[in-house]
Amino acid sequence: FRLALRPGVRPVLATVFLEGAIVLGVFAYVSSHLHDHFGLRFDQVGLILAMFGVGGLLFAFLSSPLVRTLGESGLVMLGSGLIAAAMAAAALTDSVVPFFAIAPVLGLGFTMLHNTLQTRATQMAPANRGSAVSLFASMFFLGQMTGVAIAGWSYDHWGAIPGFAVSAALTPLLAAAFALHLRQTKKND
Repeated sequence: FRLALRPGVRPVLATVFLEGAIVLGVFAYVSSHLHDHFGLRFDQVGLILAMFGVGGLLFAFLSSPLVRTLGESGLVMLGSGLIAAAMAAAALTDSVVPFFAIAPVLGLGFTMLHNTLQTRATQMAPANRGSAVSLFASMFFLGQMTGVAIAGWSYDHWGAIPGFAVSAALTPLLAAAFALHLRQTKKND
């Protein structure tokens, strides 16, 4: 419990909680949207959602030059921009075809943002690294749970588009706040 009260730990935990809620909580309803709105079979939905993982693999191949070029703050901002663009495109399109690009862009952006957060989690309490990473994972999953519950209620009332729009709007704000924290932390090091 005392670990969560440390000043350098709270921004990381708050960010990963909100990331889980506003990105993956909303992403959980992409499959329902593709099935309900476009009438896709679930095998077709699965093919599109697998493209999210392709975006993550793309980051694995590009991570070294991206980290060198952009640094942590740049990864956070570019990743959130990709997430926002993908979620906005999901909200605006009335065709299933763009989802073949939306899913990998979302996967790439999420991996850029989340891997930077995860790296920070391993560094936020070096003497208690195991506890810190465990707390980080718990906050991430609690955020997802919260996001799925809220997005589910929203989906039942209005469909997926408001959730996509909220995610597109909030993710860059979350990332900007965390990037500011990274810059301030770097100044203090």
